[in-house]
Amino acid sequence: MFNYGQAALCALFVFGIWLRTRELMFLAWSLIFGFVTLGDAARFHERGGLLLAATFDLVSLPGMRARDTGEIITWSLVALGLLAPLLWSFWQSRPRQQALGSVFLLLFACLVGFAVAVDMLHFLTGSKLVGYAEDGGEMLSIAVACCSAFILYRGLGRYADLQALDPSLPFSKRT
Repeated sequence: MFNYGQAALCALFVFGIWLRTRELMFLAWSLIFGFVTLGDAARFHERGGLLLAATFDLVSLPGMRARDTGEIITWSLVALGLLAPLLWSFWQSRPRQQALGSVFLLLFACLVGFAVAVDMLHFLTGSKLVGYAEDGGEMLSIAVACCSAFILYRGLGRYADLQALDPSLPFSKRT
């Protein structure tokens, strides 16, 4: 539940950044973190995986269940739908915004790594330690993303001037 709250806050802070900057990349990140929140809370990938496994009689990948294959397919389809606007908006952004968006990309990659790769390793090994690493890694990734979004949102203040956050400028030149 705590992770859902952090993911929702992250989506809201990034949406607030979009409201202040009108940079479409931040709107795309808000949608992604919003889906992470709703997808986890509604157990979207588990339900999608079961539905696909039953409907299409999916084969299981080595060491996995058919529903795991369905979960991977479910997340892949959603990822394609959410990745296209993100890539387009990233391409349209200026270098400074791309750099800020890259922070969220790195954190999201960490989240996906723990949620997918370490989750599969947890299933294969059954190890409690791997389970703790999976949950802890997901929570840490979301926590850092939420904190980063909050810091950026607060740093922008009311005046969406991303130049104000440029560490290469002396303080006297920052607005």
